[in-house]
Amino acid sequence: MHKEFTLVTRNEAIARYQVDAFIYESREAFMDQVEEDTYFYIHEGDLTLTGNFVLDLERTEKGEYINGFIIIGNLDVSGNIVNDEGDYGPVLYVAGNVSCQSMLIGGSPVRVTGNVTAREVILLYYNHGWMQCDGVFRAPVMLVDDYYLMPGKKEITLFYYNDRNPASPEENEYAEDEDGDRIFSPRLRALLNNPLTTDVEELGRDLANGELVLASQERDAAWWAMKVGKNYRDLKRVPMAFRTRELCMQAMSHCIQALTWFPREYINEALAFEAAAKNGMALRYLPDELITRALCYLAVKHGGLLRTDIPERLYEPQLLEMAIMVKDFQMEFIPVEMITKKLLVTYVKQGRGAWLDRYCSQSGVSKQEVLQEVIDSGIKYVENIFNWHLSVDTYAYAKHCYDNPEYQEEWEGLVQRFARKIGRIRIE
Repeated sequence: MHKEFTLVTRNEAIARYQVDAFIYESREAFMDQVEEDTYFYIHEGDLTLTGNFVLDLERTEKGEYINGFIIIGNLDVSGNIVNDEGDYGPVLYVAGNVSCQSMLIGGSPVRVTGNVTAREVILLYYNHGWMQCDGVFRAPVMLVDDYYLMPGKKEITLFYYNDRNPASPEENEYAEDEDGDRIFSPRLRALLNNPLTTDVEELGRDLANGELVLASQERDAAWWAMKVGKNYRDLKRVPMAFRTRELCMQAMSHCIQALTWFPREYINEALAFEAAAKNGMALRYLPDELITRALCYLAVKHGGLLRTDIPERLYEPQLLEMAIMVKDFQMEFIPVEMITKKLLVTYVKQGRGAWLDRYCSQSGVSKQEVLQEVIDSGIKYVENIFNWHLSVDTYAYAKHCYDNPEYQEEWEGLVQRFARKIGRIRIE
């Protein structure tokens, strides 16, 4: 896959290049994290690569496990250096200088003995990575987000911020949006060619795709359709001139959350019903004035949740029972004053009825009456009773109802299947 590199074992890399002393914070850390029967890609001499240099590679085509890339010389990449995986990343060790369009590093340990120069952005993010540059970081923009960066020299011309460094400029700190979520400072957003880019994940997606993020770009409707096709979340960043109804519906076909970024003029009663029929959780993204009784029934049928999606002002017995029949854990979201025996019977019939004691106590409903009504509902529900609510009383009541010629085969099958549990309650 990487014709510019030679494959060597870990021990060869240590013997020839002493990588155990240069990668990670210590030899001990290297030996702890880099297993013996694994490999490195090595390149001796200066290396020029066209396009992106993607580090996220775990195995060769033959299955050898790759620890990372070692370059004994300068590295010049025409595109971006990309480690898009935050939890993990192969090592990048460069005994020389690094130059690229932009650098995106997540979980990769990186050591550069010379300078790191990016024509646009250096983005280091997430707390599983580690980087040391013995020379100078040079770039217009450098952002370090929850990342372990060894102290080093920097020549950053337009914007620098490191959220782990108290000395970072206060005016470059993250701001908050109207929902309280952390977003880029206005100073950084003003530098980006898309001012609707507001967080590390969005900027990271662009860099991983090899895009220019500072230089002005002309992007047409086809480009934005491609972008949204790759990730529905990018609908949020589509300029309104290109955020057509067709594009919005394309995004919603991937995830109902795309409704968040629909222009308001597209959101009407017809769309609300179409969205709820696709996924009942759509109601959390719709304006209150569109949430009707009929829409709630449709949403519950398709996975909409009480409290989160269905407003309490529209709760009624039939709707609550339907909700429990779809997802029984929603008993937890029902106000105590609306818990009835009928609702608790449905709760037990649908599954374990794990918190039946608590709900009966809170609502003042007799647990024994609930269990007897479940048993009365049919022999098919006796299995639930024997699984989760078997007692001397429930066994005796089930026996009274179903130990007769009409149900003989089914009853004997249940008694045989639960013989051990029945024996433990010492029924005569």
